[in-house]
Order: sequence, then C-alpha cells, then structure tokens
Amino acid sequence: MPQIFKHLSVMQMALLFCLGSLAGTWLGVFLCRRLAHERIHGRRNANEMIGLTLASFSTLYGILLGLLAVEAYQDFSAVADVVSKEALTIAALHRDFDGFPQPTSSELQEKLRSYALEAVEAVHPPPDVRRQAHSRSPGLTALFDQVMNFQPKLKSQEMVQAETFSRLNTLVEHRRYLIAAGDSGIPKELWWVMCLGGFLLLGLVIIFDMELHVHLILSGAIALFMGSVVFLIAAMDNPFNGGMTVDSGPIESVLQTFETPR
Repeated sequence: MPQIFKHLSVMQMALLFCLGSLAGTWLGVFLCRRLAHERIHGRRNANEMIGLTLASFSTLYGILLGLLAVEAYQDFSAVADVVSKEALTIAALHRDFDGFPQPTSSELQEKLRSYALEAVEAVHPPPDVRRQAHSRSPGLTALFDQVMNFQPKLKSQEMVQAETFSRLNTLVEHRRYLIAAGDSGIPKELWWVMCLGGFLLLGLVIIFDMELHVHLILSGAIALFMGSVVFLIAAMDNPFNGGMTVDSGPIESVLQTFETPR
C-alpha cells in the first residue's frame, strides 16, 4: 500500500476513497459534458459503443478488484490467526515456567508478561507513534538469555527447559511471520494498474450523453461503489498500519489471566 495511506484512520481512508472518487467523477461530468457532447456525440450518438466498451471494461476491472479484495482479506485473516496462535504460545509458556525453580520461575513469568504487553502495543501502538508493528523485541531476547543460562539440576528441569526452548522457537516463528506481514502487501505495480483502471472506468462513465441529473446519479453510484471497494482493499492491505488493524484481544485475554492471583 502507498506510504501516504498507511497512517490514516479507517474513517479518513473511507472519506478519501469514497468522497474523492465521487467528487472527481462529478467534477469530470460538469467539465467534460459540453465537450463530450460536441466532439463525441455531435454528429452521431456514441452512447451505444461507449456502453458496450464500458460493460466489457467494468467486467474485467470488477474481476481485478474482486481478486485483490479476496487476497487482502485472506492475508488479513492469516495475520489475525497468527496473533491468536501467538497468544496461545504465550499462555503455554507461562504454564511451562512453573516447572522452573524459584526465583527463576517468577522472573521468567514477569519477562513473559512484559513481552505480551510489548506484543499488544505492537498491534495497537499509541496514536501519536508511527506504527511499526513487531520490530525488534528486547523482551523475547531476555527470555531466551535467561532460559539458555539456566542450569538444570533435575531430569524434570531438563525436560521443562527443552520444552520451553521449543515454545520460544515457535514464538519466534510467529513473530517473524508478523514482521513479514507488516512489511508486505499488494505490490505497488498492482496499485498503479488498479488506479489506472479506475480512472479509465470513470472516464467512460463521464463521457456518456444523458440528462444531467440522471448522469450525476448513475456516475455517483458507480464512483461510490468503486471507491468503497478500493477503500476496503487499502484498509486491509496492511494489518498493523492504519485502516483496519488486527485485534489484540487474544493477547489481552492472556494478560488478564496473568494478573489473576493463582
């Protein structure tokens, strides 16, 4: 997604795409109405040919928008699923840490709680902070260091340490996936094609020859719907920066269980 859209709220993005496409289309209708009537429809009514071209073009463009919307939704859902798995791994680690002797157990659980808070802040950072989800994690590094430096004295402690390493590695895998998801998205080339197609589609609508009020109603409906679909794609294109963000509820629920006295 273009950088200019990444730090907009959902409402700002909706207004930008929907009202922007509507205003641009109506402005084009008023500016090009007389020119289109004189140059295109002056000698012969070209509405039939424009209509056939518009029908074919809108079908192809609708397929493109549909595929991009499905891709954006699947990526968004996959990220939300990984966030849920991350929360489950954190909960399992909290239970595994009970197998370490004191004070190591309490120290590890406190560091895990700090990491969980860090993960929540990564998904929903403060509003004045530029969103850069799941960057380097001091909390995860501290967990690895303490588990690695622990010297087990019992066979059971060796088993707990091995299981802890396995879960920590799983947590790293989830984190790396989220880093990749935050940095990826729909390629800019596809965005250029989508924008070009939108301009061409609205251009064909603008040069139709019909009564002004009917022209405004029909062109406005097409512009609003196209703008809303593009808004939906843009909002889900990056699950951490602007637009629709993934829910940190699973991690927050795990944090509540940490704070409950046992």
